[in-house]
Amino acid sequence: QLLTALAAVAGAAVSLLAEGSGAGAVSGALPFTAGGFIYLGTVSVIPEMLRDSAPAEALLQLLALLAGVAMMLLIAHYE
Repeated sequence: QLLTALAAVAGAAVSLLAEGSGAGAVSGALPFTAGGFIYLGTVSVIPEMLRDSAPAEALLQLLALLAGVAMMLLIAHYE
């Protein structure tokens, strides 16, 4: 937990330092952040979802996860 907390503090510091640097910082940080969310969703949510859910419910949850990824892509495209 200490490493997680230190990573959060480091991320906050980097974002504060990159605040005034313009669009270059956003274009570098956005793929990294979206990749982190996608990684967490696929590594931690999908195995638990498939283990504990009925097939129809697992399919709906997987579609909801994919819809979240699609929303991140849309936000990244139109921002």
